[in-house]
Amino acid sequence: MINDTSEEFLDKIVGKVKYERKIREISQLGLSQILGFSSPNYIAKIETRNHNVSYNLIHLYKIAESFNMEVVDFIPSQKN
Repeated sequence: MINDTSEEFLDKIVGKVKYERKIREISQLGLSQILGFSSPNYIAKIETRNHNVSYNLIHLYKIAESFNMEVVDFIPSQKN
């Protein structure tokens, strides 16, 4: 089972992707298409963080490429 710190880490990644998606005015459907899915359901499940699904490195790579960012831009700092 993932501990609380890991969950917080994943929450921050999801939050950053969601923030960047919204400022670019990209819908969940649009993001799902970037990732190669035809339905926004997977993105909705990730963003609600209630279904034990999250972005993987390939997802972050595709999102970063589409958003003209680097994958590391989505990774929270370990420093407090």
